[in-house]
This record gives sequence, C-alpha cells and structure tokens, in this order.
Amino acid sequence: MTQDNIFAFDHLRRVEKLIESVGNLDECKRLGFVHVDGQGVQSLSAVGMGYLLYIVSGHVSTMAESFAAGWQAATDESEDEKTG
Repeated sequence: MTQDNIFAFDHLRRVEKLIESVGNLDECKRLGFVHVDGQGVQSLSAVGMGYLLYIVSGHVSTMAESFAAGWQAATDESEDEKTG
C-alpha cells in the first residue's frame, strides 16, 4: 500500500512554495515541477527549481516577463558553455 503526497523532507518547503505559486500539486506535477521517484516520494525537479529561481524569485508576473526570463537564462547558459 502506498501513501499519497509523501515529500522528501529537504524539498518540502520548496514544493510548498511551488504549490502556493502554481495553485495545486497536480498542476505542479503536470508541468514537471515535481518529481516522483520509484517509491512514491515527491521532490522538486530541476524544472521546478528553475521556476522558483527565475520566475518566483524574480517576481515575474506576466507571460512576456516569463518568456524574457527564460530567454535570458538560456542565453546566459549558452555563453557560459562557449567561454567555459
């Protein structure tokens, strides 16, 4: 028997912040923000962490700002790869 909504302890606060921002856990999962391992333990995915860092922490509130933040992050990463 498995239980629903078991979270990795070290990810709990960030997952709660995601749920607060997105609206509900099912939507977080649909977007790939929450990863569920083989034992049913849920944790923050890399995509979820990126959302928290670039969108929530950056106080992005419109679709255009979201696109710009994603574009800038990808550009920065591309430049790092070229110089790294």
